[in-house]
Parts: sequence; structure tokens; C-alpha cells
Amino acid sequence: MLFFLVNAILFFALGLIVFYTEKIRSLTQNDYHPLQQILKKYPELYQSFKEIKTENAAFLVPGLLKAQTLEKETKNLDDCHDMTPQGLAITEDYLFISAYCSSHEHLSVIFMLDKKKEKYIKTIILKDRTHAGGLVYDEDNQCLWVCAAAKGHGRVAAITMEDILNYQITAKPKPINYAQYVDFPSIYQASYITMNEEALLVGTFVKNKNGVVAKASLEKDVDDTAFYLVENKEITVPKRTQGLVFYKNYCLVSQSFGPVNSKIYVFSSEQFYADTLNKKNALTVIKAPPYLEQLAVFDDYLYTLFESGAASYREKTAKFLMEVVVFYLPTLLNLEEDDE
Repeated sequence: MLFFLVNAILFFALGLIVFYTEKIRSLTQNDYHPLQQILKKYPELYQSFKEIKTENAAFLVPGLLKAQTLEKETKNLDDCHDMTPQGLAITEDYLFISAYCSSHEHLSVIFMLDKKKEKYIKTIILKDRTHAGGLVYDEDNQCLWVCAAAKGHGRVAAITMEDILNYQITAKPKPINYAQYVDFPSIYQASYITMNEEALLVGTFVKNKNGVVAKASLEKDVDDTAFYLVENKEITVPKRTQGLVFYKNYCLVSQSFGPVNSKIYVFSSEQFYADTLNKKNALTVIKAPPYLEQLAVFDDYLYTLFESGAASYREKTAKFLMEVVVFYLPTLLNLEEDDE
């Protein structure tokens, strides 16, 4: 009896290894790749995914099986098997993906990838166990903004690109330095972040009622030093908003919670700056796989990040994604040539 039990366990373990090996293979395969099989269930996304010709169509998210970071109590270097991706930022050369430990035993991290080579470069350790729910790259100030931890209010922190490029995990690593903080007293936490028209837009996730987005505009003092000034007004967004991003005259909002389909609401930028985004007034609604987190835009491409590939979510949905998936926005938004 014991013999059969041991063999059954080994057979099951082997099956899991084979499954996950197939799941994380390079996306140069044919239409039977699991990612494409999932996207086929979402015709609008699948059609725009197929339009990716000059860009890489997807990027494997590092650290979903194991990531190096610091243990929260001892601050010793340790392997974390529970990293959950949350934030996403894109530049000309890099992808940045933030993640937190779902078992709350390790410090949060940012994974840095080479965008053109589709290769993992390094892991950057953050200062605390924040969800790090949003990332955005500030081109003008050459820094990466990340949602940070604060008691009773929202906060974002800036990490300079110089510090990012120089950072390495050594035998006795330290978290990366934060060059600047911006606090948002009117919201209780910073869940996601984006930029538009030289302003930081920081929102908070709310499960059962509308959420809000606070704004900090870029200003300069008498010495011509740039700083972000937090405005007093807030913008209302749909409940369960996980991220928002701007493209041309559009504002795209990701909404998800639980193992049901996510949604991408498409509004006009004018609707956003009218201070209220009502989902009933969306220009269109695009269905997406479950557990959609942050959206990011670079050129004409929409980059989407899902937390479903994390260990704590893979068993909750058959539609789990271990990739940042890229979509061609003119196709996704049905833009005519004149609109582009």
C-alpha cells in the first residue's frame, strides 16, 4: 500500500512540474500555447494581441516560483515563494514589475527586465512590506515612482534611475534608497499610480464603493527646483479599480476582484478631468481574464499585469497568467487611421 501511495505522490509531483514547465515556456510557440488559449476567450483582447508585430507580445514575470529578498524580522537574505505582482512601468529599454510577499514574511521587491531582449536583469529590494501596488516612470525627472507605506494616508516614493542601475543584491544587501516622498493626506492608502500632463495621479482601492484619485501637479520654486504640489480636489473612479492609464484622448481603468472576469473601462480624458468616472458612462467595456492589476502604456501598446500567476492565486482560476501581456491599442480601441 505504501509503495502505491509513494508512487502516486511522485506521479502527481511530476505532473505539476510538467504543467508549470509548459506554462512558462517562451512565447515563440504556436496557437496552442496556454496564453493564447486563454486570450481566445476574450475576442477583443485576442485580436489586438495578434496585431503585435514589432514589439514583444509578452514577458514572463520573474519571481513567481522563487525570488530573493530580505526576511522582515532578521533582514537576512532569503528565498520568497509567495511573491505577488502588483505594479508595472515601461520605459524605452526596461520593464519594472513590483511585487509583495502574500505571506507577509519578506520585504517587497521590484523586478527589472530588459525590454528588447525579454530578459530578467535584477531584483530591487524595497524598504518595507507594502503592496507596492503601482509603479510609474517619470521621464522628466528620471525616476521611478512606487506606492509606498504610510500610516493613515497615501504615499508614493521616488527611486532615481541612477540608483536603480547601480543597485545590486550583495551578500549583505540593503533596500534601495528613496530619493523623495509625496504624501496624499486625503486618501488612506496609495494603491495605484499613473502620470498624465506632468501630474502624479494616485488612487486607492475600495471594494464596495467608488474609489478616489488624488492629484499632485509638478511645480517649480523660486530656485527653479521642481516639486509636486498636492491638490485639494479628488476624482471619483469605479469601485475595485486596480489601475488607470492614459492613451491619446482616452483614460483606461482596470477593475478586478476575485476569480471572475476583469474589466477595462474606456473613458475619454475629458470625463476623467470632469472629476467623476461613472462606469455607466464608459465609452466601451473590455472583458479580460481574472485578477488584472496595473495597466501601462508605451507608444501604441497596452501592457497588462495579472496577479493570477502568483502561488496564492494559481489554484483559484484556470485562467492564470504568468506573463505581462501586450496589446495593440489602435485595434483594441477600434481607432480609425485618422484617430491614430
